[in-house]
Amino acid sequence: MKRATALWMTLWLIPGAAIAQDWKAYQYPDAGFAVQLPVAPVVQKGTFTTPGGVSLPMTSYVARQDGIVYTLKVIDFSSINPDGTKTIAETEKSFGASGTVTVAIDARVNREHGRELSVNGADGSRSAVAIFFANRHLYLLVGQSLPPDAIARSGDAIRFQESLQFIGANGGFGGFGRFGRFGGRFGGGFNPQAVAACSGKAAGAAVQLDTPRGPVPATCTLIARPNAAPNPPPAH
Repeated sequence: MKRATALWMTLWLIPGAAIAQDWKAYQYPDAGFAVQLPVAPVVQKGTFTTPGGVSLPMTSYVARQDGIVYTLKVIDFSSINPDGTKTIAETEKSFGASGTVTVAIDARVNREHGRELSVNGADGSRSAVAIFFANRHLYLLVGQSLPPDAIARSGDAIRFQESLQFIGANGGFGGFGRFGRFGGRFGGGFNPQAVAACSGKAAGAAVQLDTPRGPVPATCTLIARPNAAPNPPPAH
């Protein structure tokens, strides 16, 4: 486990290396999000069936490179006006049927709250997952690193997960970013403190991060991330 963790940490610490040089930000204002990817995604239209049997419009953004499948599905729930929290919970539950959820935590991107998961698939794959419900749309992001080298490739899958931002009506790059007014993950990129806090620790270990608003508890999911957003600074 320590060797695998060290490898994941190395992937996070070398954003300028060859594995990260070709990554670009892809923005989709009409769909309300932006992500980073190593190659341009293919956009596909389809349908999504809810647990209640309702078919809804879905747009999928799919990219593949070096044994990783990057997928972000945007499902339009506006015709049935569902409860967002329940929709996120139902979506999270579905991952337990196809693998083992090793980490499941609350997450925040811009002004939106959701869930982030780490999933070990029964087929030997490793997935970094983000689930959000914003503006009556479900956003389901999955970075799936495939066997036989799933562990070694997990860093890029997590980078995809961490890159998700909501734009336009769903937040905008000028909004709160992840975890309040830090912009991105504590400064718009990979946080060295988070990497150091989890060095040598297994996923799921409890640690603490120092932030401009004080210390916050965090969980190691290959890097440390706060369990909840720090309180925003007072309005002026």
